[in-house]
Amino acid sequence: MRFALALAVVAALLSCGRSKAPSPDATPGAAGAAAPATGPVASSAYVTAVVALRRGPTDAAKVPGPTGKDVTNYLATLHRGEKVTLVEAKDDWARIRLSDDHEGWLRRTALLEDAATEATVLVAADVFDRPELLAANAKRKIEPGTLVLVLKQRPPFAEVNVAGAQTAWVLAERLATGEKEVAVAKLVEKARWLVRAGKKDEALQALALAREHFAGVALVDVLAKELGDEPPAPDGAVVIPAGGPAPGQPESAPKQ
Repeated sequence: MRFALALAVVAALLSCGRSKAPSPDATPGAAGAAAPATGPVASSAYVTAVVALRRGPTDAAKVPGPTGKDVTNYLATLHRGEKVTLVEAKDDWARIRLSDDHEGWLRRTALLEDAATEATVLVAADVFDRPELLAANAKRKIEPGTLVLVLKQRPPFAEVNVAGAQTAWVLAERLATGEKEVAVAKLVEKARWLVRAGKKDEALQALALAREHFAGVALVDVLAKELGDEPPAPDGAVVIPAGGPAPGQPESAPKQ
């Protein structure tokens, strides 16, 4: 019961963020975008990048309102990982329904319309250009807390959407699909975006929510470290830095 309530609170935070955050355009060319088409569809989809939800299928700043007077063509900001219902496709645009039943339009390139499984990685994961160990890409890593959408499995590999149009092959054993881990990964994704948008205070609110409802999930500590909000060591405790003992302490007992 408590875990179900926690997930509801997370959903509420993500929904609130839609009305307060800036509204950047979606990353063009997101994976899963179908060929332009027109007509009703009614299927589920994932938002793959931070994107503005609009009143009408146009990039215009304003559109005619119910009374004929022009109104702003902006409803909310959606975040990567939000699950929506695809109601209608109109060329490059899609009319979607949110979890609160509100509807609006966004570019289809910001949607992953294919079935996918939510996952994340708890430690940095190697990336492969194709499902082959010899195709490891030394220049790419998936950082802990990244929300990934699993597109297909080719054991021991899995192809995942990592952001916008970007996909990658990873070893499937590195993926964590637990509900708590995925929930924290969504908060991590949003917090990272808030930091880039100059809203660190709101990012810290996401961290506080993660700490309250998902204590014990390793990714909470990952986010805390990124935000510089790690809890202090208890009084009298000695923190040993990575790679060696604390200053003034012997490295090891002398050999007899």
